[in-house]
Amino acid sequence: MGIDGIGKAPPLAVPGGAPPTETTAGDFRVGETTAPVATDLGRLERGEIGLDQYLDARVDEATRHLTGRVTAEQLAFVKATLRTELTSDPVLVELVRRTTGKIPESSTT
Repeated sequence: MGIDGIGKAPPLAVPGGAPPTETTAGDFRVGETTAPVATDLGRLERGEIGLDQYLDARVDEATRHLTGRVTAEQLAFVKATLRTELTSDPVLVELVRRTTGKIPESSTT
């Protein structure tokens, strides 16, 4: 016994029904190529920035949507809290280690 609709090909045409929808192919165009954007992780791997700068960039990106929506003091608090969690929460520390190959120094020691 199977699940209805799984493993079955859709019908090609419905007797007495509307013809299949036609699709028109438009021109395929590729946009201009640009130089690849250096990611923060790539910059970290090349030694251009340190782990602290990488984590600060990640925090800035994660909180960018809050700019202009909360006060500067609130935004600073959120950033500081998130930054602290990246160095103290065991799960987040492990994610940082898996992503970067480095363990952030704990701010609590």
